[in-house]
Amino acid sequence: MTRHAEPDRMQRQRRDVIRDRLIESGKDPAVAERWCDAWAAEAALRGLNADADYWDVGERWIDQQCAARKQPPN
Repeated sequence: MTRHAEPDRMQRQRRDVIRDRLIESGKDPAVAERWCDAWAAEAALRGLNADADYWDVGERWIDQQCAARKQPPN
């Protein structure tokens, strides 16, 4: 396994946990995926690196967007 494989795997697992939580809360699986993709795009616009806090910040951002009844981009 390469040096980057472990952090990449951990980032993917964290993303999957958030996606699964969104699905469990009633979101359609495709919409949950789009929210995760939307966070990745937002993080890129902000210039954020995929560090240990990346998905914690992303989860809060997604929650705020959902609370404001926004829809993820298509």
